[in-house]
Amino acid sequence: MAASRDTAGSKDPRAEELGRRIATRRRELGLSRRDVVAASGLSYPYVSQLETGYRLPSHKSLGRLAHALQLDPAELSAAIAYDEMAVTLPPRAAPTAAPMLTDAMWTANPDYEAPSKPPRASRVRTRDVVDQVAALIGELPVDRRLDALHRAQQRVVEGVVAERIAGGRA
Repeated sequence: MAASRDTAGSKDPRAEELGRRIATRRRELGLSRRDVVAASGLSYPYVSQLETGYRLPSHKSLGRLAHALQLDPAELSAAIAYDEMAVTLPPRAAPTAAPMLTDAMWTANPDYEAPSKPPRASRVRTRDVVDQVAALIGELPVDRRLDALHRAQQRVVEGVVAERIAGGRA
């Protein structure tokens, strides 16, 4: 008989044997099912189905259960010959291609608004900017011009560095 992990209401003799081992060990340790659930992280209905022989666990669940019952997983899995279990999957249907959508199949969304284009930046000539900065600095008292020029250069350099870092070109 090829067994599945979920025996759908019928009892597999291996599942019954495993269930007896689980219940016996749980009682030996003086644990309730809720204690086993808390220690294993498995759900109460799942542990109950395992213990009553209505389900066979996955390898992962068996390991968690064995840990909760302070057993080596091999002690529990001895009741189950996983390597003898045949898992038969139905053949897969050949994949079918999705139908091609034509322009006639698309409908416009009446609520959609195309994003507005950002305003085009006006082209600023370098020479004009330099002339404006020089004129502004030239209006300062002579003893403050070099300090103002230094501060302007510092701000420009900081801006360039910040832009390059943001663009990933440090």
